[in-house]
Amino acid sequence: MLPRRSRALLSKAIVLALACVSLAGCSEKGRDPQAGGPQASAPSPASTSTSLANDVPVGPPRPPPLDRALRIIVGGDILPHRPSLIAPAAIQAALAPLGPLFAKADAVVANYEAATGDVDPKAFRLAYAAPHGWLEALPMAGVRAVTVANNHACDLGEPGLDATLADAQKSGLVALGADATDPWAPRAIVEQNGKRICAIAWTTLSNSEGGCSKSRHLAVAPLNGVGKQRIDRAFAKARTQCDATIAIFHGGAEYAPQTTLVMDQAAHAAEAGADAVIIHHPHVASPVVVHSTKDGRSVPLFASVGNLVTNQGESWKPPMFPVLPEDRHLVCVNGWTRLGVLADLSFTFEPNGETRPRLDWGTHLVWIDNEHAEDRAVATPKIAARLLEPMKDKAIVEALSKDRRGPLALFSDPCWVEREGARDHDERCSSTASATPAAGLTRAAKRATSRRKK
Repeated sequence: MLPRRSRALLSKAIVLALACVSLAGCSEKGRDPQAGGPQASAPSPASTSTSLANDVPVGPPRPPPLDRALRIIVGGDILPHRPSLIAPAAIQAALAPLGPLFAKADAVVANYEAATGDVDPKAFRLAYAAPHGWLEALPMAGVRAVTVANNHACDLGEPGLDATLADAQKSGLVALGADATDPWAPRAIVEQNGKRICAIAWTTLSNSEGGCSKSRHLAVAPLNGVGKQRIDRAFAKARTQCDATIAIFHGGAEYAPQTTLVMDQAAHAAEAGADAVIIHHPHVASPVVVHSTKDGRSVPLFASVGNLVTNQGESWKPPMFPVLPEDRHLVCVNGWTRLGVLADLSFTFEPNGETRPRLDWGTHLVWIDNEHAEDRAVATPKIAARLLEPMKDKAIVEALSKDRRGPLALFSDPCWVEREGARDHDERCSSTASATPAAGLTRAAKRATSRRKK
């Protein structure tokens, strides 16, 4: 008989041998001599079917494809003029007529042409500032994002710019063109079913000559090679993060058609990857220009979308001539300051998510009603921005059309949605947007990244 210790060791060996047989992987015949590790045994037919049924991709499931276009509306300048628009309730009421249109969009963007805080009575007269809490009225009016990169962003110095960013965040607004870390970073303004549409915003000028205008918190692109390099870097980053990207910037000459230098920068942004370019600052609108890029896209350049809500042009009304040549800068009688443009952009993505989205665009003309035009005795006039209707507002259109120097092409633009006889879709109002898939969202993007690493 074996000793007790030997019997115990023998029992353990038998148990281990039986375990190896049951697992079908511990015999020498099951080892791969090249790999040095166990070789998987051939699964039974039943186990094969179970394996295929459970063969799911690693990671979270892909989001369902979009069954509709993503729609973004971009408007022009909102100025907190005193006393007519300085109250939060006043700006909310002024935007209310556009509420039904804004409700149909996934995002609405406007230009907040001011700093945030209290204006020093001794400050220069063009210092624009809104009180704390003013920005909170914009989401209630349907606005989701604001561009804060403009020539008035630094009217109260860096404290005013920082206050704008803080109040925007508190109000739930996406701030574009300024940030405490990277003002050039592309910001998502719409995210739906795994698709991300971003915006990059900047200004070409600033009224401030101090530190704020050179702050790293504000995106500034001068109209030269330095500005173009900054734009290139921003859109290079957007290509790795966004499925489509809109450029929105501030530049031009006030109360005049858009300048050649600004349009050159807009075209450069399109070549860098912008799917649409929207410009403000002149306070008067300019017609849309379609730029054909080297990669075969048709990119709409909204040369100037003018004003969205201001107190400018308060004394003008038909049948007055829009503006006499010598009175272009006499704002109260410049009729064109009361006409703005809304850029209406719709992005349609293919179900497979690996092809370029289609961009369809249109324009809405906005007319700013101002009670002062009818009654100058009112101390605080009611102001309201509404859609211009070709038939109802025929007198306005006819009066503005007398000015041959004005942006008359806006009234005959085939992409003006409300234009009499406008079709639901015009081939001149669409394009294939640039391919800028977000990293990790599509198989094509993963394959391209893999090839670059190799």
